[in-house]
Amino acid sequence: MQRANSRSRIEAALHRAEICLAACLLGWSAPLLAQDFPPNVSNPDQAITDWRYNDPVFFWRLASQPEDPFEPPDWFYWPDAVIEGAPAPFLPQVEQGRETISPAALRDMEAWAEARKSNVLIVIHKGQVLLERYWNDTRPDQLLNGRAISRSVTPMVLGFAAEDGKLSLDDPIGKFITEWQEDPRGKISIRQLAQNVSGLEVARQMPADQIEGNKDLCLVYCGDVVRAALAYDLVTAPGTRFEVAQENMQLLALVIERATGTPIQTLVSRHIWQPMGGSNATFQFDRPGGTARTMCCMRATARDWTRLGVLLANQGKWQGRQVVPASWIATMATPSARNANFGLGLWLGSPFVEMRGYFEGQPGVIPQSEPFLADDVRIMEGGGFRIVHAVPSQELVIFRHGQFVDDWDTAFLVNTAIRGMQKGKRR
Repeated sequence: MQRANSRSRIEAALHRAEICLAACLLGWSAPLLAQDFPPNVSNPDQAITDWRYNDPVFFWRLASQPEDPFEPPDWFYWPDAVIEGAPAPFLPQVEQGRETISPAALRDMEAWAEARKSNVLIVIHKGQVLLERYWNDTRPDQLLNGRAISRSVTPMVLGFAAEDGKLSLDDPIGKFITEWQEDPRGKISIRQLAQNVSGLEVARQMPADQIEGNKDLCLVYCGDVVRAALAYDLVTAPGTRFEVAQENMQLLALVIERATGTPIQTLVSRHIWQPMGGSNATFQFDRPGGTARTMCCMRATARDWTRLGVLLANQGKWQGRQVVPASWIATMATPSARNANFGLGLWLGSPFVEMRGYFEGQPGVIPQSEPFLADDVRIMEGGGFRIVHAVPSQELVIFRHGQFVDDWDTAFLVNTAIRGMQKGKRR
């Protein structure tokens, strides 16, 4: 019944959009009756311009929702904002018998991941591939949705804009988001956006069939993601509360694009993807030829997500080439004032917390059974426990992609690998 009600509401909304569009094409030449207007809209010009009634991309996405909106099929990501790559060979495979992590530990990691609905597990140690496994028909060349892992990519590019003098981390975002020059939101600093202490609201979750006031729905489905991101209100003083608000990273990308005059997908390609030898990856455009969505759901191959981890573990280097400045990697990994487990677009494994949280003052959601066996674990993390672990002190990178499971333990893969190194040393 709930699905039927949801579908009927969507169909009604589509019908209202068709009425509005038809009237627009006719130039409102026919007399309008009260029922010809959308509910609560008495001004036909408002109905024409309001995204709730006149955004064909939004209504296509709304009416075409896949069965599982968190794991949509490839076609639903249309249109692609391509991050052009320059494919180069991946890291070398370790020779059998020369593993630097014990085979027993690698088997334990593989079995644990397989039992927890994983699609991919890749383990890199000392620049070599020790383990690379795929399940559920996942392929090495397949583009995988990183979900919130995407939010660590834009902050990497931020460093280049800062190094080139295009912006400063303490600049107010109103310097670039001119729509907010005279607005209190314009005083938020770029650093505060990147550290998730902007003070912008975390919109309350609403069902997809409820369009009125559903800001997050518009952020992920609307054909104008800039307008959607600018709709969020300031609810706390900037710098006083850590909250992972989705719009933060979308606004950060907007700042970078306006400061540099270059689309974010071009910057990622130029500064990161091609220098590290990645294959083509994609953000999603909000509409054909529009603006890239960066707050979620960038897609890349498993090996390319792993390459990003190698950059984090190697102080920005890929096989001896400095891709991201080492000083910027250090900046990203410096704990922020409001959350010691978050730096600048990057999660940090120390200090230990049993349930790491996304919202200050609320219960945590990321379970961990024990402290990491290294103090410098750096984490790129997305929904469903898809995760990149990078441990510089151990020359270790682990990428896991898969589905949500109830018995996840963030410490297991990293600590099993490190314990396997220790056993290897004693043999």
